Amino acid sequence: MRIACSVLVTFCAVGSAAAERAITPAEMTSWQIVSGPAASESECYAATEFQTLFKGLTGTELPIVTKAEDGRGAVFVGPGAVAQSRERAREEDLGEEGLRIRVGKHSVHIDGGRPRGTLYGVYEFFEELCGVRFLTHDHTYYPGAAAAMRIPLGVHRYNPAFAFRWSYYGETSKFPVFAARLRANTVSDDPKLGGRTGLQHVHHSVAYLLPPATYGKDHPEYYALVDGQRKLEMDGGGPQLCVSNPEVIELITQAVIKKIEKDPSVKCVSVAQMDNGGFCACENCAAIDAREGSHAGAHLALVNAVAERVEKSHPGVLISCYAYQYTRKPPKTIRARHNVLIQLCSIECCDFHAINDRSCALNRSFCDDMAGWKKKADTIFVWHYNTNFKGYLLPFPNLRSIGKSVKYFENNHGRGVFMQAAGNAESAEISDLRNYVMSRCLWKPGRDSWKEAEEFCRLHYGEAAQPIIGYLTYYHDLVGAAGVHPTCFPTESALCLNPESARRILAYFQQALSLAKSEEVRARVEKASLCAYRAALSAASMRLVYHNGVCRPDLAGLEPDIFDRFVALCQRFGVTREDENTQVATYIDSLRELQAGLKAVRIENDMWRLTLLPESNARIVEMTYKPTGRNVVQPARALNRFRYEEWVRQGQGPGPQGIVAYDAKAQPDRVLLTLTTKDGTRIERNIALAGDTIRFDTTMTASGPRVFDVHVHPEYDAATLSSDPRVVGVYVKSPEWLQANQGWKEAVPTEAQTAVIKSAASGGAFAYYNRKAGFGVEQRFDSQDYSSMDLFWSPSRMQVNLELHSKVRSLEKGQTARHAYEVRYLKAPPAGH
Repeated sequence: MRIACSVLVTFCAVGSAAAERAITPAEMTSWQIVSGPAASESECYAATEFQTLFKGLTGTELPIVTKAEDGRGAVFVGPGAVAQSRERAREEDLGEEGLRIRVGKHSVHIDGGRPRGTLYGVYEFFEELCGVRFLTHDHTYYPGAAAAMRIPLGVHRYNPAFAFRWSYYGETSKFPVFAARLRANTVSDDPKLGGRTGLQHVHHSVAYLLPPATYGKDHPEYYALVDGQRKLEMDGGGPQLCVSNPEVIELITQAVIKKIEKDPSVKCVSVAQMDNGGFCACENCAAIDAREGSHAGAHLALVNAVAERVEKSHPGVLISCYAYQYTRKPPKTIRARHNVLIQLCSIECCDFHAINDRSCALNRSFCDDMAGWKKKADTIFVWHYNTNFKGYLLPFPNLRSIGKSVKYFENNHGRGVFMQAAGNAESAEISDLRNYVMSRCLWKPGRDSWKEAEEFCRLHYGEAAQPIIGYLTYYHDLVGAAGVHPTCFPTESALCLNPESARRILAYFQQALSLAKSEEVRARVEKASLCAYRAALSAASMRLVYHNGVCRPDLAGLEPDIFDRFVALCQRFGVTREDENTQVATYIDSLRELQAGLKAVRIENDMWRLTLLPESNARIVEMTYKPTGRNVVQPARALNRFRYEEWVRQGQGPGPQGIVAYDAKAQPDRVLLTLTTKDGTRIERNIALAGDTIRFDTTMTASGPRVFDVHVHPEYDAATLSSDPRVVGVYVKSPEWLQANQGWKEAVPTEAQTAVIKSAASGGAFAYYNRKAGFGVEQRFDSQDYSSMDLFWSPSRMQVNLELHSKVRSLEKGQTARHAYEVRYLKAPPAGH
C-alpha cells in the first residue's frame, strides 16, 4: 500500500471577469440545502453542519431537502446531491478526504471523497470563503457584517498533504465534533464524523506481539541480549527482541496476521521497538548493525521480513516501525519495503527552533536522518514533540517554529504527522491556542504558526488580546536571545524561567485581565494565565529560604496568595495533570507542603554550608562553598525536580518515583540520616564536613534477603549554557586525568565515548570544571565500591551530573554493605589540564 502525495489546487474563477463576480451570504438566505437521498451518514451530517454554521454566520436557518426546488438557489452537499444539479462536476479521484467547492451565482456545490471529504468541504467553505474560525469547542468565531461579505465565484479544490493528522491534546479527544472541525482524522470512530483514518501512528509493540510471560521461560533466546544477559523485564513496556532470530520473525508474522484478521479494516500494524535502549547485542544482530552503521539495521531487517510474509495474504496492509532514538539513523544499505511505514521521531530535537533550522545542531542531525530515510522508505510519518513532559503548565516557546517544521515534514516525504502534546491532560499551558495553531498547520502546511497564534489571541481574547500577544513576543524573544535549545524534557533554565522573567510574564496577564470587559473574556484570560502562575511557582521554589529548621519558597515580589490563586484556577478550569506522569492533585499537595515549610537540616564549617530536606529523600538543596559564596548544587530548577539525592534501585527505599522520610540527628558539621523501610531494612547515611571536603558514607543492614544497589545522583551547577568543551570540561581519572567530553557533539557522547567513561571507574575520581567561571567539583571514591559511573552534561539545563552506581551485592539477614565517596570544590581544573 502506498500513500500518494496529495495536491492543493488553488481557487479558480469561472468566467473572464472573475475578480468582479461574487455572491454574498445575504443573497443565500432564501436558498435551501440539498442532501441526496443516498447520502452517507457523514454527508448528511455535513448538510446539518452547513445549516448550523450558516445560521451562526447570518442568523438564518436554511431548510434541508433531498431534492432541489426549481427556481430556488441551493447548496448541494455531497456527491449524490451534486449529481442532481444541472452543473455536474467532472469525475476525479478525491481519495478519502479530497474536497471540491463550486460557487455559482445561484448555487454552491460541495462534495468530496468518502468518508470525510464532503464534511471537510463544508468546513473549508466557511473557513476559507466566509472567515469563520473554529477556535475552541465552545467558541466559533463569525466575522462581523458577514452577510455582506463577498464570496468569489469559482472552483476551490483541496486534497490534504497528510493522510494522518493529530494535534494531540486532551481537548481534541474529549470533543470529537470539535476535532472534526479542526480536521483531526484520528480521534473518533463516529461515522457521522467520517470515522478515523485506518492509518495509525506507530506504537511500542514487539513485547506485546511476543509476550515474555508466554515465551520467556522456555525461549529466552527470543529476547535481546543486553550486557551479556537475555533481558525479560525492562522499563518502557518490556524487553526488546532478538530481531535476527528466525523463529522470532515467524512468530511476529503470525501475531501480526492474527491482528489483521481480528480487525480487517486496519491499514497498518506496528512492529516497533519498546521504549528503552536495550537493543540486542548478540553476534548476529550486532553484525547487521555494524554493517549498516545503525541499530536500525537489524530491526528494519525484521520488519521487512514480516512485511514480505504479511503481504502474501494482506497486500493492502502496511507494517510500521519507528526510527526512534537508537534506530533514528537510517541504515546504509537496507531499504524499507514498499509496504513498510517508517515513523521518524524527533524526541532529541530542540522545539524553539524550526526542525530545519541548520543553526541548531540538535535539529540539523534530525534533518540529516530524515534526508536519509527519504531515500530508504516510500511512506514516512513523523512523530513530533510539542510539549514539556516535565511541566504541562509551564510556558513553552515553540509557537514560531511549529508551522515551519510542519511544512518541512511535508516537503520531505512526510505523509502523516502526530504532534504529541499534553494528550493525556486537559487545560494544559494555553492548550486552546496551541490546539488551534497545530491543527490549522497540519491541515494546510505552509501556514505561519505565529500569525495563527496572533489571530487566535485577537479573536478569542478580544479587547484583552494585546498583552497576551505581548507576553508571547517577550517570551519567545527572551528564549531566542538566550541561545538555549529546549527539548521536550526541559528544566526551567532551558525555558529561561527565573524570578525576574516569571514576574514579567505574570504582569502581562494581570494587564490582560484589567482590560477584559466581559466575564466571558475574563474567564478565557484567566485560563490562559495558568502558565504564568505555574512559572511563578517554579521560580519561587528554585531558591528556598532557610529559617529555624524550615525551608520555604522565596515569594519576594509575588502575590502573597499565589498558591491559593493557582489552586483555584486549576479547579475552575479542570486541570488534570501537572506533567506526563503526575496528577495535578498530587502536585497541589506538594505545593501545600512547600507553602507550610519543609523540615530542613543545615550543617556548616569554615569552608562549606550544606542544607538538606530529610523528609524529602534527604535531598540536598544547598552546597555552598563559603570562600566564594557559590552553591554548586543545581539551583536553576524547581524543587519538584531532583537536585542531589541517593536512590535505592532494588527493593524498598528512596527513589526517583518515591519520596521517603529520614530521621535526622545533626551536629554543627555533620548529620546522621536513618531510615527503616517497611521490610525492616535499615539505611544509614552519614554526611560530614572535614575541612574543604564533604564525606558521604551510606550503610545498608538487611533484615532478610535483600539486594544492595545504590545510585548516587548529584545534579551540579555548570553555571553556563555553553556546549563548548573548552568552557566546561568533564574529567575522569584513568589513572591520569583525561578530559572525557572532548569531541562530544552538543554535549552528547558517542557510544564509544560512553564506553571509555564507564571503563574509567577504576581511577577512583571524576570532576567537572567551568573555565570561565573558575570553579568546579571533584568526586573521589573507592573503585572497589562501584560498578560504573555516568557523566551527564546538559548545557540547556546548565547541569553536570557525576553519577555513581554501587556494586550490586546480595545480602542475607543481618549482613551489611556500604559505599562512600567525597566531594571537593575545585578552584582550578584537574592536574595537567
